[in-house]
This record gives sequence, C-alpha cells and structure tokens, in this order.
Amino acid sequence: MRIAVSILGGVAASILTAIPMAWIGHGIDQGTSWTVLLIGVVVAACLLRFLPKAERSGAIRPIGWIMILIFACASARAFLWLIYPVGDEWKILSPNNLGDLALHLSFIRWMAADPCWWPGSPILAGDPMRYPLGSDLFNAMLLRIGVPVEIGLVWCGLIGAALTGIALWRWGKAVALAAFLFNDGIGRFFLAKKDGVDPEEILQWKNFFLTLFVTQRGFLFALPAGLLLLSVWRTEFFGEGKRFIPLPVQALLLTCLPLFSVHAALFLGVAMTGLWILAPVSRSALQKLAIPAWPLMAFCGWLVTSGAGGASAVHALGLSPGWMSDGTFTFWIWNFGIALPLAVVFCVLLMRRGSSTEARAFVWPAAVIFAACLVIRFAPWPWDNTKLMLWSWLVIAPFLWQGLFSGRALSLRVLAAILLFASGALTLAAGLDGKHGYVLVKRSDLDRAMTLLRDVAPGAVIACAPEYNQPVLMLGHPVVCGYEGHLWSHGLDYKGRLDALNALMNGEPDWKEKARLLGVSYIFWGDPEKTRWPDSKLPWAKDPTTALHPVVNQGG
Repeated sequence: MRIAVSILGGVAASILTAIPMAWIGHGIDQGTSWTVLLIGVVVAACLLRFLPKAERSGAIRPIGWIMILIFACASARAFLWLIYPVGDEWKILSPNNLGDLALHLSFIRWMAADPCWWPGSPILAGDPMRYPLGSDLFNAMLLRIGVPVEIGLVWCGLIGAALTGIALWRWGKAVALAAFLFNDGIGRFFLAKKDGVDPEEILQWKNFFLTLFVTQRGFLFALPAGLLLLSVWRTEFFGEGKRFIPLPVQALLLTCLPLFSVHAALFLGVAMTGLWILAPVSRSALQKLAIPAWPLMAFCGWLVTSGAGGASAVHALGLSPGWMSDGTFTFWIWNFGIALPLAVVFCVLLMRRGSSTEARAFVWPAAVIFAACLVIRFAPWPWDNTKLMLWSWLVIAPFLWQGLFSGRALSLRVLAAILLFASGALTLAAGLDGKHGYVLVKRSDLDRAMTLLRDVAPGAVIACAPEYNQPVLMLGHPVVCGYEGHLWSHGLDYKGRLDALNALMNGEPDWKEKARLLGVSYIFWGDPEKTRWPDSKLPWAKDPTTALHPVVNQGG
C-alpha cells in the first residue's frame, strides 16, 4: 500500500503544481512539464521513504489469488489494447470507448499545445474547459516531454489499473475485486434470447470495468485514491488505530480528487460526513482533515465545473425519479437481480441493537448516495449517476458479504456468488475477447489532416463536421462544435452554435458573416463534411480532395 500511496501522492502533487505554473507560464511547455513531473517524482520518493509500513493482512486464500489473477489479466487485456495500430487504422478494444478515447486524445493534444490558461474547450470554441482534466493534463505533460500520446495512454492505464487492484484488495479483498469486475444486470442471461428485445436498452446497470474504468480516465486516480482513504479510515477508527496515511497526505489526495472525478469527491465528502455522525471516534481526526481539505476540494471542483470563472454549464441538478427505469418492476429485476434487495435487507438489519458500528458508518452513507441517485439527476444524462452508484456498491458489497454469507455453508456461498457475479463475469469475458477491435480512425486521415494543419496556430478555430473521430479535433485543434453526444452530456449550451455551423457549412448566402461571428479561421473540408452537408454551396464543396480553406481568402 505504501508504494500505491506514494505514486498517487506524486501524481497529485504534479497536477496541483501544474495548474498554477501553467497559469503563470501561459500554458504547458517542455520546461514546465519536466519541472512539474520531477516535483511529482520527488514527492513520491519522499512518501515512499517516510510513510509507515502497513501491517500484512495475512495469507491470501486460493480464491483471493484467483481474483487477483483475473483482475491482472483483464487489466492487461484492456489497457495493452487500449489503442493499437492495424494496417492503416487505429483500433480500440471496446466500442464503449470509441467516443471517450477520441475526446481524451483531443483534450491531451489541445492542452499540450494551448498557450492560454485556464484552457478553452476544444469541443466548443470560445467556452472554457469544464471537465475533470487531471488524467489528461498528466498525459499532456508526458506528451510535451516526448512520450507519444498512445504510449502514454497505455502505460497510465496499466499503472492506474495496478493501483486500483491494490486499493480494491485493501478495501474488501476478493469480494471487492469481484464486485468491481463482475457487476452487471442478470437480464443478460434471458433478454438476449427474446426476439425484438435489445438488452442494452433495458440493462442500464452495466459492467463497471468495461463501461466506466476503461472509458473514464479520471477513475485511474480517483478509484485507488478514494478506496485507500476509506481503508485507512476503517483501520484507524475501527481497527488497529494506526494511521497509515498521515493527515497532510490524506488532504493532498482529497484536494486533488475533483480534478479527476467530481463524483468521487462528492462521495468521499458524504462518506466523511457519515463517519463523523455515526462514529464519534472519528470526529477529531476528520475535523482536522476537513478543515484544510474541503475548501481546496471545493475550489478544484469549481475549476472543473465552471471553467475557472466561466458561466456555469447548464447541467444543474434535476429530478429523475426511477433513474433509468422504464417504469416496470422487471427493470429492477433484470438490472440488479438479488443485489439490490439484499442490500436493502442488510441496511435494515444494521438497525438492530448490537449490529456493527463499523458497517453502519460505511454502509448507511453509501446507501443514502445510492438512493439519491435513483431520484436526483446529477448530470444531464441520468446514466452518469452510475459514477456515484459505483462507489456505493463497492463500499457496501464487502460488508454485505461478511454480514450475510461469510461463515455460511459452502453451498450457500457458491449460490450467492453465482447470483451476484456470474452474469458480470460472462459480460467481462465477452467484452475482452479476441474478436473485438473497433476502428477509431484511419491513420492516413490523421496524417493528411496533420499535414494540412501543420502551420495553423494552436488557437485558430476550425469549422468541420462534428463527429467524435474528426481528425481535426483528435489532433487537438479547437472546433466550432464537437461531437454532439459530448456537448450535451457535458451540459454545454451549444444549440445556437451548431445551427450557425450548419448554415455556414451549407454555404448559405451569409456564410462569411456566420464564420466571422463564430470566430472561424479555417474551414476543413473532407469526406465527413461531404457526407454531412451533401448539398453545400460552398465554393469548394464538390472538390474531391480533402483541404483546409482560410476563410478570409475565399470568395462568395
């Protein structure tokens, strides 16, 4: 655990140092990147030298080794093939990651080139970036010191997965690993056999590893950091009483959390509050931690949600009763199987006199968060509540297993494991099998766009088709409007600009005026643009070659 905390502390120190240095230096240059990364290395080395050693938790049972091996194999498969070349194509392993990885490539290259800070949004030119940018900022610094972005993504994924595996084991051993790897709706067993039924539309409680961990890069830091903090609090307040992570290091990790995942920061804040209320023994330590950490957490949260002072994104909290439910009782059965009713029963059982104070202090706050996610929408897309619900399940699952099944007959434990985890195990195996491989973009298209854009200033706004794998965007250039799925899910107000972009690219009589109002310097015209605007009246619309057109030099 000491190694994991040291690496996480070094990364946190790098990111928290990079932001003010980028502000002062007007962006991230090579010197800034080397300085910041070296600071992170020094902090990690100091933590490794001075952090106390955690006591060993005893011999690992065979089932524990099996789960560790499965987690290692799944992580290697997912991240070694995160992005890979096949002939003229860049491919990725999972379709869940098509839009997300393209977005991260855009953010990484944009932050590595952007001379301004706080960075603007490359997917909606003129807006500040409103996104937990910690992981992409770290990769942008690696890119600036010469690490190719594809290699940086793979190695950060592998290291983040290793840290997550350590944290999951520390938190709940084999049960925590199984709860993370094998989460999925049981309806996948039955709905796939029904004609005219798309299981993906009904099964919204999806596999965490495939749909969140591999796609949402902020979890590579947030999951291990958050789980290790929870583990330390449990040990300190309910175990040996030893503090394996000093309060200043805990404050460092907490402060940095919103820069990687706002959802993780929110959950840890609720968890701390729940511990303070339900476990009086924790109050003194948590107060000493919250006083310095919470104001800085709030500041970092404000940075990534309001774009360092820009107008707030239009994603205020809203009511969404039933989460993603279709209004039927079967939705809950197909999605949660026995897990949800067991968790409800367990929460009720914890009300009995003599029940575990430790379990109440962790399970009840997690249950409150889960229940809130079934009623309140925390983002424009209600499914994004899963980023909070994940934490609730990971916290509850080990206590639930210990309270209801540990020590029971082997046959009962095997049956419970099958009902809880078998569907997710099949989903994980299918999602990582060798038949997968999805085209992200053609390498020749990227090379062609790179050649056309080589002399374009980093901040020049380009009008192009709003596709998730648009070469212009993936190369880190700001565009009028990016992929619509990214824009609305981030809560950005883009409809007016998208309408103006359509008018511009269709070559309406006032297209030049539209370009001026949008701040467009160039129009990129290639196959995606020809497909999206086939009847365009722009002067070059019928030109068969891909080209970049300076707006100021074109005639009407």
